[in-house]
Amino acid sequence: MKLKLVAVLLSAVVCFSIVGCSKTGSDTNSDAENAEVVSDDQVEDETGDNASAPVTYESTDERADTTLSNGTIEISLYDDTDEVLAKLGETDKEDEFGNLVYDDFSIQLFGEGDNKELSGIFTYSENVKTSKGISVGDSYDDVKAAYGTPSFESDDAGYITANYIISGFTLGFTIENDVVTSISFTAGMG
Repeated sequence: MKLKLVAVLLSAVVCFSIVGCSKTGSDTNSDAENAEVVSDDQVEDETGDNASAPVTYESTDERADTTLSNGTIEISLYDDTDEVLAKLGETDKEDEFGNLVYDDFSIQLFGEGDNKELSGIFTYSENVKTSKGISVGDSYDDVKAAYGTPSFESDDAGYITANYIISGFTLGFTIENDVVTSISFTAGMG
């Protein structure tokens, strides 16, 4: 479980480094057919004008595109932090990264005191689905059928992390043996 969380967080770090090289909105190609998947090696080896920028997809409904739901609780990166905490209830569980841990969700908050904002939503639960119906336990082919070609992917320690940069956030899927093992939405990446 820790390795899976580390894989998701490593993909977020890679995304931060790539975003600085990404194309502007007018240069963005939203056609998933033409998306280029880049490996960590390509990102490290290419610089300047020859660098491959990951494809950034434009969202038509940012709230829906950043929502995870277990059928009872629905959480979006665009929700008010206090409302999300009220929906999820109290928890005294935190993971090693300081994320608040609940039965079906883990959430990441950014900021201090009363100025905290929701900056990430994670799940390892088969009960939770994206707005396009993908959940833990689905195949990588299911992910690509729903979302197209990833903006970039990495392969670390036997896990593939497929990331989609979509209108200011990143949707990440950790895949092990062709099966989704975690899903994450993180803000401020695209």
